[in-house]
Amino acid sequence: MKKTKYVRGAGALEPVSAGLDGRVVLVTGGGAGIGRAISLALGRAGASVTVNYLSRRGPAEAVAREIRACGSRAAIVRADVSSPKGAARAVETAVREFGRLDILVNNVGDFLHKPLLDMAPEEWREIIQNNLDSAFYCSIQAVPYMKKQNWGRIVNLGVAGCDNMRAFPNTAAYNVAKTGVLILAKSLAREVASFGITVNVVAPGLIDTGALARRTMKRFEASLPMKRAGTPDEVAGVVLFLIGDLASYITGSCITVSGGWLL
Repeated sequence: MKKTKYVRGAGALEPVSAGLDGRVVLVTGGGAGIGRAISLALGRAGASVTVNYLSRRGPAEAVAREIRACGSRAAIVRADVSSPKGAARAVETAVREFGRLDILVNNVGDFLHKPLLDMAPEEWREIIQNNLDSAFYCSIQAVPYMKKQNWGRIVNLGVAGCDNMRAFPNTAAYNVAKTGVLILAKSLAREVASFGITVNVVAPGLIDTGALARRTMKRFEASLPMKRAGTPDEVAGVVLFLIGDLASYITGSCITVSGGWLL
């Protein structure tokens, strides 16, 4: 892998590229929203990216085409990574396509806004499986490949506040799952640190992915310290930092990307 290049800036050395040439990445849920931004950022940095999707093949193919257009390699894989078989399929596809797996981004995770007492057991189970179980299944499939090369990076997507979670009405299942994602990352980080593998969490706050109506988004933005939602690219930038050389001694950490929300 190429080392990060630097140029002299205003009194400091500024990174020019993340130097991911030769690295192989799997991004779960990588075809839309934050996952799309992460896939594109890593592809532009030189990585070979496998874009996982479940039901929307078109957006995943579009991301892969854009990555190839910038000179990197890309593949797509349809797999339900909330199941052990689906996670194995996603990881094995990345290895088959590109010969190895260096970086795993556990991005996939559905959201549910519903009171606990109105929630059906299958709804609870689906949120836990989609957010937490998927990170576990993909990680245990990916780590053996990373151990063989004595290097690896795993980044889980949490949610702002998951490192100090409070009670929030109507989002209990999601918050439980994302708190679990953080504990999973910390625990795994301790187990694999001696193999040159880091495991970290990026915890976004309100991010404008187009999923919310503009009027609703504006109402939420007014309550934020920065008075605006974040962008998917701003989340992707933190992921890029955590897998790069500048973060090589960071593991088991959680970086919040929330514009000051929940501080």
